[in-house]
Amino acid sequence: MPREDSIVASVLKYLNGLEGGVAEKVQGTAYSSGKADINACYKGQSIRIEMKTPDNGNKTTKKQEVNLLRWRTAGALAFSAYSLKEVIDHLEPLIQEKAEKCTK
Repeated sequence: MPREDSIVASVLKYLNGLEGGVAEKVQGTAYSSGKADINACYKGQSIRIEMKTPDNGNKTTKKQEVNLLRWRTAGALAFSAYSLKEVIDHLEPLIQEKAEKCTK
């Protein structure tokens, strides 16, 4: 079972490798409690991702869910994910949308 750190690293590599993408890991401190693990932006779209490992029924906390909801309400793409594939699946519609706008 992959560790959360290795999943986060693969997601960061993916996001930072997208043309027009930038991402950073949020450092875990007392002040960042409940905040998403990854802050990113893709071609002007704010993204917040809470990463979890699939072992032991690891789920987002109430505080994390509230934080993700606040970001979604403000227009960000905000979600929790358990793998790089899940992140890619969440981002695919956004990437397609941005690609279509570029061809118009």
